Amino acid sequence: MRKISTMFIILGILIGGYPIFDRAYTWYWQQKVMADYDHLDSVFTNEAENVTEPVESLESGENFGEPEPEIPAVENNTAPAKPKEVIQNIGVLKIDRIKVNLPILEGATQKNLKIGAGWMKETTKIGEVGNTALAAHRSHTYGRFFNRLDEVEIGDKVMVIAQGNEYHYEVFNKIVVEPTDVSVLKRNKKDKILTLITCHPLYKATDRLIIQAKIVD
Repeated sequence: MRKISTMFIILGILIGGYPIFDRAYTWYWQQKVMADYDHLDSVFTNEAENVTEPVESLESGENFGEPEPEIPAVENNTAPAKPKEVIQNIGVLKIDRIKVNLPILEGATQKNLKIGAGWMKETTKIGEVGNTALAAHRSHTYGRFFNRLDEVEIGDKVMVIAQGNEYHYEVFNKIVVEPTDVSVLKRNKKDKILTLITCHPLYKATDRLIIQAKIVD
Protein backbone atom coordinates (compact mmCIF):
# COMPACT_ATOMS: atom_id res chain seq x y z
CA MET A 1 0.00 0.00 0.00
CA ARG A 2 2.81 2.40 0.83
CA LYS A 3 4.50 1.76 -2.52
CA ILE A 4 1.21 2.33 -4.39
CA SER A 5 0.72 5.64 -2.60
CA THR A 6 4.23 6.69 -3.52
CA MET A 7 3.61 5.87 -7.18
CA PHE A 8 0.43 7.97 -7.20
CA ILE A 9 2.37 10.91 -5.83
CA ILE A 10 5.02 10.51 -8.51
CA LEU A 11 2.32 10.28 -11.22
CA GLY A 12 0.80 13.56 -10.05
CA ILE A 13 4.18 15.25 -10.13
CA LEU A 14 4.79 13.93 -13.65
CA ILE A 15 1.73 15.80 -14.90
CA GLY A 16 3.22 18.99 -13.48
CA GLY A 17 6.38 18.79 -15.58
CA TYR A 18 9.52 16.77 -16.21
CA PRO A 19 12.01 18.76 -14.03
CA ILE A 20 9.93 18.14 -10.93
CA PHE A 21 9.41 14.50 -11.90
CA ASP A 22 13.15 13.98 -12.32
CA ARG A 23 13.79 15.16 -8.76
CA ALA A 24 10.96 13.01 -7.43
CA TYR A 25 12.23 9.93 -9.23
CA THR A 26 15.69 10.53 -7.79
CA TRP A 27 14.17 10.70 -4.30
CA TYR A 28 12.24 7.46 -4.89
CA TRP A 29 15.40 5.70 -6.08
CA GLN A 30 17.31 6.97 -3.07
CA GLN A 31 14.71 5.47 -0.69
CA LYS A 32 15.04 2.05 -2.33
CA VAL A 33 18.83 2.16 -2.21
CA MET A 34 18.75 3.38 1.38
CA ALA A 35 16.68 0.35 2.38
CA ASP A 36 19.16 -1.97 0.66
CA TYR A 37 22.07 -0.12 2.28
CA ASP A 38 20.46 -0.35 5.73
CA HIS A 39 20.10 -4.11 5.29
CA LEU A 40 23.75 -4.32 4.29
CA ASP A 41 24.70 -2.49 7.49
CA SER A 42 22.98 -5.15 9.61
CA VAL A 43 24.76 -7.90 7.66
CA PHE A 44 28.15 -6.29 8.25
CA THR A 45 27.34 -5.79 11.93
CA ASN A 46 26.74 -9.53 12.31
CA GLU A 47 29.73 -10.46 10.17
CA ALA A 48 30.62 -14.12 10.54
CA GLU A 49 33.95 -15.79 10.03
CA ASN A 50 32.73 -19.30 9.20
CA VAL A 51 32.08 -19.88 5.51
CA THR A 52 29.79 -22.85 5.07
CA GLU A 53 29.51 -22.85 1.27
CA PRO A 54 32.30 -23.80 -1.19
CA VAL A 55 33.54 -20.87 -3.27
CA GLU A 56 35.11 -22.91 -6.06
CA SER A 57 31.82 -24.24 -7.38
CA LEU A 58 30.49 -20.73 -7.91
CA GLU A 59 33.40 -18.92 -9.50
CA SER A 60 32.86 -20.14 -13.06
CA GLY A 61 29.30 -18.85 -13.30
CA GLU A 62 28.24 -22.02 -15.17
CA ASN A 63 25.53 -22.91 -12.63
CA PHE A 64 23.89 -19.48 -12.71
CA GLY A 65 20.44 -19.58 -11.19
CA GLU A 66 20.33 -23.34 -10.60
CA PRO A 67 18.80 -24.37 -7.25
CA GLU A 68 20.72 -26.54 -4.82
CA PRO A 69 19.53 -30.18 -4.53
CA GLU A 70 16.52 -30.77 -2.33
CA ILE A 71 16.69 -33.08 0.68
CA PRO A 72 14.28 -35.98 0.05
CA ALA A 73 11.61 -36.93 2.56
CA VAL A 74 12.48 -39.86 4.80
CA GLU A 75 9.06 -41.55 4.57
CA ASN A 76 6.02 -41.22 2.34
CA ASN A 77 3.99 -39.57 5.09
CA THR A 78 6.65 -36.96 5.70
CA ALA A 79 6.18 -33.54 4.12
CA PRO A 80 8.69 -32.74 1.35
CA ALA A 81 11.71 -30.85 2.56
CA LYS A 82 11.70 -27.15 1.81
CA PRO A 83 14.09 -26.33 -1.05
CA LYS A 84 17.15 -24.37 -0.10
CA GLU A 85 17.43 -20.74 -1.15
CA VAL A 86 18.66 -20.40 -4.72
CA ILE A 87 22.13 -18.91 -4.92
CA GLN A 88 22.53 -17.02 -8.17
CA ASN A 89 26.07 -16.54 -9.40
CA ILE A 90 26.17 -13.62 -11.84
CA GLY A 91 29.90 -13.15 -12.32
CA VAL A 92 33.42 -13.08 -10.95
CA LEU A 93 35.37 -10.17 -9.42
CA LYS A 94 39.16 -10.05 -9.83
CA ILE A 95 41.60 -7.57 -8.27
CA ASP A 96 45.19 -8.53 -9.03
CA ARG A 97 46.85 -6.19 -6.51
CA ILE A 98 45.24 -7.94 -3.55
CA LYS A 99 44.73 -11.34 -5.21
CA VAL A 100 40.94 -11.18 -5.06
CA ASN A 101 39.03 -13.75 -7.09
CA LEU A 102 35.46 -13.85 -5.82
CA PRO A 103 32.12 -15.02 -7.19
CA ILE A 104 29.55 -12.25 -7.52
CA LEU A 105 26.14 -13.30 -6.20
CA GLU A 106 22.78 -11.65 -6.77
CA GLY A 107 21.85 -9.78 -3.60
CA ALA A 108 23.93 -8.55 -0.66
CA THR A 109 22.35 -11.04 1.74
CA GLN A 110 24.01 -12.56 4.79
CA LYS A 111 24.10 -15.97 3.11
CA ASN A 112 25.62 -14.62 -0.11
CA LEU A 113 28.28 -12.62 1.72
CA LYS A 114 29.48 -15.81 3.39
CA ILE A 115 30.40 -17.01 -0.09
CA GLY A 116 31.58 -14.01 -2.09
CA ALA A 117 30.67 -10.48 -3.13
CA GLY A 118 27.00 -9.50 -3.25
CA TRP A 119 25.54 -7.25 -5.93
CA MET A 120 23.18 -4.67 -4.42
CA LYS A 121 20.14 -5.27 -6.61
CA GLU A 122 18.84 -1.71 -6.38
CA THR A 123 21.95 -0.46 -8.19
CA THR A 124 22.92 -0.68 -11.86
CA LYS A 125 23.50 -4.03 -13.53
CA ILE A 126 27.10 -4.98 -14.30
CA GLY A 127 28.47 -3.37 -17.46
CA GLU A 128 25.72 -0.77 -17.85
CA VAL A 129 25.90 3.01 -17.55
CA GLY A 130 25.32 3.93 -13.94
CA ASN A 131 26.69 2.82 -10.57
CA THR A 132 27.08 -0.90 -9.82
CA ALA A 133 27.62 -1.67 -6.13
CA LEU A 134 29.27 -4.85 -4.84
CA ALA A 135 29.66 -5.57 -1.13
CA ALA A 136 31.75 -8.17 0.67
CA HIS A 137 32.88 -8.94 4.21
CA ARG A 138 36.19 -7.48 5.37
CA SER A 139 37.01 -10.78 7.11
CA HIS A 140 39.59 -11.12 9.89
CA THR A 141 41.59 -13.64 7.87
CA TYR A 142 44.37 -12.17 5.74
CA GLY A 143 43.54 -12.20 2.05
CA ARG A 144 40.00 -13.46 2.49
CA PHE A 145 37.11 -11.64 0.79
CA PHE A 146 37.75 -7.85 1.05
CA ASN A 147 40.25 -8.19 3.93
CA ARG A 148 42.94 -6.35 1.94
CA LEU A 149 40.69 -3.89 0.13
CA ASP A 150 42.37 -0.99 1.94
CA GLU A 151 45.56 -1.81 -0.01
CA VAL A 152 43.91 -0.94 -3.33
CA GLU A 153 45.15 2.39 -4.70
CA ILE A 154 43.94 4.88 -7.29
CA GLY A 155 44.97 3.67 -10.73
CA ASP A 156 44.73 -0.03 -9.86
CA LYS A 157 42.86 -2.34 -12.21
CA VAL A 158 39.70 -4.28 -11.42
CA MET A 159 38.07 -6.85 -13.68
CA VAL A 160 34.57 -8.26 -13.65
CA ILE A 161 33.52 -11.27 -15.72
CA ALA A 162 29.78 -11.49 -16.29
CA GLN A 163 27.53 -13.00 -18.96
CA GLY A 164 30.53 -14.06 -21.01
CA ASN A 165 32.02 -10.55 -21.09
CA GLU A 166 35.09 -9.05 -19.42
CA TYR A 167 34.73 -5.56 -17.97
CA HIS A 168 37.94 -3.72 -17.11
CA TYR A 169 37.88 -0.89 -14.57
CA GLU A 170 40.41 1.58 -13.20
CA VAL A 171 40.17 2.82 -9.61
CA PHE A 172 39.62 6.58 -9.30
CA ASN A 173 38.30 7.03 -5.76
CA LYS A 174 39.07 5.62 -2.31
CA ILE A 175 37.22 6.98 0.73
CA VAL A 176 35.83 6.04 4.14
CA VAL A 177 32.24 7.02 4.91
CA GLU A 178 29.69 6.55 7.67
CA PRO A 179 27.27 3.61 7.30
CA THR A 180 24.39 6.00 6.58
CA ASP A 181 26.18 7.86 3.77
CA VAL A 182 24.62 6.69 0.49
CA SER A 183 26.22 9.41 -1.63
CA VAL A 184 28.67 6.81 -2.96
CA LEU A 185 25.71 5.07 -4.61
CA LYS A 186 24.63 8.18 -6.48
CA ARG A 187 23.19 7.50 -9.91
CA ASN A 188 25.42 8.13 -12.90
CA LYS A 189 24.07 8.89 -16.37
CA LYS A 190 27.37 9.00 -18.23
CA ASP A 191 30.00 6.56 -16.94
CA LYS A 192 29.99 2.90 -15.95
CA ILE A 193 31.00 3.00 -12.29
CA LEU A 194 31.84 0.05 -10.05
CA THR A 195 31.57 0.69 -6.29
CA LEU A 196 33.11 -1.80 -3.85
CA ILE A 197 31.91 -1.67 -0.25
CA THR A 198 33.21 -3.28 2.94
CA CYS A 199 33.35 -2.51 6.65
CA HIS A 200 36.14 -0.40 8.18
CA PRO A 201 38.29 -0.39 10.19
CA LEU A 202 39.23 -4.02 10.60
CA TYR A 203 37.69 -5.62 13.75
CA LYS A 204 35.46 -2.60 14.53
CA ALA A 205 33.31 -2.04 11.42
CA THR A 206 32.14 1.41 12.51
CA ASP A 207 32.50 2.88 9.01
CA ARG A 208 32.54 1.79 5.38
CA LEU A 209 35.55 1.59 3.08
CA ILE A 210 34.62 2.53 -0.48
CA ILE A 211 36.59 1.83 -3.64
CA GLN A 212 35.22 3.23 -6.89
CA ALA A 213 36.42 2.34 -10.37
CA LYS A 214 35.43 3.49 -13.85
CA ILE A 215 35.22 1.20 -16.85
CA VAL A 216 37.96 1.67 -19.44
CA ASP A 217 38.05 0.63 -23.10
